[in-house]
Amino acid sequence: MENFNSASLHTIDYDRLNELYDGDNEQIASLFELFLDEVFPDFQEIEREIDQQNWAEVAKTAHKMLPWVGMVGLTALEGKLRSIEAQAKTDRNPEEIKLAWNQFKLGLDKATPLIREELARLTS
Repeated sequence: MENFNSASLHTIDYDRLNELYDGDNEQIASLFELFLDEVFPDFQEIEREIDQQNWAEVAKTAHKMLPWVGMVGLTALEGKLRSIEAQAKTDRNPEEIKLAWNQFKLGLDKATPLIREELARLTS
């Protein structure tokens, strides 16, 4: 697998994927597919909750999504989502949370096509 700089918000951390799945491309492809089809739409829920300043739900949904972000190798985004969860639990500064969310969303929007490309490569 190719190496990418995992510090970037919009790359797949292949070291993490190899660590988790020991190079099992079938399992990685399956998780990419689940993430795109079933998990990805849930990110809209977080955005709605942020807009409504429903911090308990923001924290709960972010916590629920955290493992998925890590399982598909979006390591840098995992840290950003963890920060959103923590801010929603303690700080609750709407401007800071929206800024963090927008950074997360930008990274996710850039990473999603990479996941789709990698899924296509793994399943071809």
